[in-house]
Amino acid sequence: MKKKSIFLILALFQTIVGLAQESIIENKPIIDSGLHYTRYTTLPISNLPLKSIDKDLDNVRHVNKINKIEDMFYQQLSTDGSDHKPLMFIIPELNSYNYQPGIYDALIFKRENIKFYNVYKPYSELRYSNTLGSSRYFSVVHAQNVFKNIHIGLEYDVNYTDGKYDNSQVMNQFFNATARYKNQKQTYEAYLGFIRNRALQSESGGIKSDSSFSVQEYSSLDAYPVNISSAYSKFKSYDAFLSQKINIGKLIKENSIFKKLYLVHDLSYFSNQRIYNDQSPIDGYYQHIYFDSTLTYDSLSTRRLQNIITLRNESIIPFSFGLKHDYVLFRDTINQEKSSNLNPFFMIGVDINKFKLGFDAEYVISSSRYNKDFQIGGNIAYNKLYANLKLINKSVDYFFIHHQSNNFSWNNDFKKMNILNINIGYGFKEFLMVNLSYFNLNNLVYIDHNLIPKQSNQSTNLIKASLIHNIKLGMLNFNGVVSIQKLSSEEAIRLPIFQTKQSAYINFKMFGKKLDTQIGVDLRYNTLYQADTYIPAMGAFAQQNEIQIGNYLFTDLFVQVQLERVKIFVALTHPYAGLFNYNYYYSPHYPAENLNLRFGVSWMFFD
Repeated sequence: MKKKSIFLILALFQTIVGLAQESIIENKPIIDSGLHYTRYTTLPISNLPLKSIDKDLDNVRHVNKINKIEDMFYQQLSTDGSDHKPLMFIIPELNSYNYQPGIYDALIFKRENIKFYNVYKPYSELRYSNTLGSSRYFSVVHAQNVFKNIHIGLEYDVNYTDGKYDNSQVMNQFFNATARYKNQKQTYEAYLGFIRNRALQSESGGIKSDSSFSVQEYSSLDAYPVNISSAYSKFKSYDAFLSQKINIGKLIKENSIFKKLYLVHDLSYFSNQRIYNDQSPIDGYYQHIYFDSTLTYDSLSTRRLQNIITLRNESIIPFSFGLKHDYVLFRDTINQEKSSNLNPFFMIGVDINKFKLGFDAEYVISSSRYNKDFQIGGNIAYNKLYANLKLINKSVDYFFIHHQSNNFSWNNDFKKMNILNINIGYGFKEFLMVNLSYFNLNNLVYIDHNLIPKQSNQSTNLIKASLIHNIKLGMLNFNGVVSIQKLSSEEAIRLPIFQTKQSAYINFKMFGKKLDTQIGVDLRYNTLYQADTYIPAMGAFAQQNEIQIGNYLFTDLFVQVQLERVKIFVALTHPYAGLFNYNYYYSPHYPAENLNLRFGVSWMFFD
């Protein structure tokens, strides 16, 4: 077994536990050992022809990434591509420095999900999808080796959706470009990346009357009155980074444990902004929180410059230690917060055959409120059995501390959050993976039903059991993920006890085995719970105590085929909408759309 560094172990553990990344059962990317865990994909794999790597039909139909089978569970608004939040607790990164919790994390490009290519031949893939309701999706991927040791790639995703309900339009554009250089002596590598995300959402505030929807008072969905008549929000972000790695282990004997000793420098700049524009007259939706009757134009932004110097070894005794510096600037309509943070960190482990052991720690030195933030962790693995532990002490996101806009204003002095997480898990070959997690959560922050930030004054315990399966029985295939989670207190967070996404289909070939075909069904379900409600002017989800949603089975029927380099799918989404009841809500006041037909094509080019 080829030895990997402890960074690979940590990245895989994070993927297994969080279920937030692509499935490691079906997708096995080579993960770059940089601190940001950027995925590095070499095509073709093992020098096989390019067409041999793309026989997977399973996800071609999932234009909405939220519905991908092995991914995180999400709560969204009525329209695909709209604002959303995870339905499982995710440990925040120590140095995330978010203005506020992300509401597009499942869709946008990030350093964790973009790819660097080495394709030998130019490679392109085009994807197009549409629905009868004018939901249009387009994606292009291109990769090319400019020279033998210089590789470039780009990906561009566009999703324009009119939405069935009034003022529910979505216009999303996500783009990334990458370049990689590696000299012939393999002593120097450089990774360059640029990411641009833009999401435009028409804000409706949801439908005004759930009772009128339950009796189908109107014949068409766009006839239901909504809470906000003329408003939109725009999210945009830019991320540029350069990672350089120098192999100083080449100067040491080849049999040394330091033969893969690297000096790494990471430089990055990140910027994001959210704008909310409301031209609506006050109609009572925000009546108890509006300060005046002027039109709203709020802007929230983050600027971040990061430098990291690391000495890293990737042999039998992998280790890493270094220094990280972040300069962060938060800004709202009136306030701003500047912070300069210095973070020493280290990681050390043992990687011998099937046994792996690792420890890591990081500490923040700052003149601002981030001073004394820290995280420590450890993990152990043998073969397919693993366990890990993480303790994090982190300052609250700026949004909950200081905020000034046309609609909301607060200044708080919250304690640091304290989170303990313990995981154990086991993988049964490639068809089953189980994970048991325990969280002890202290000083969590949330937006209460009065739309005011609060900090929990009691400890919350969360126990979660997750299972991912990929079972094949002849032509029958069963893929899915199941999660059961139990909270000791619902003061700060509220989650469904049970949730699952399942796919069952038959897979067969026709016309001399040239046409690969799948016919099946996708299922999504979660139990009843008091879901957070979405507040457009805030760009965040807040608690509410009146409505429970869930206990509804969403179903999509699909057929998808592949002939050589072309994949085609047809999916009938939510075919029985209204036949049993009208309680199919994604979020309070945001019903799901009715029956629709989605179709699409994916076409590869590589010669």
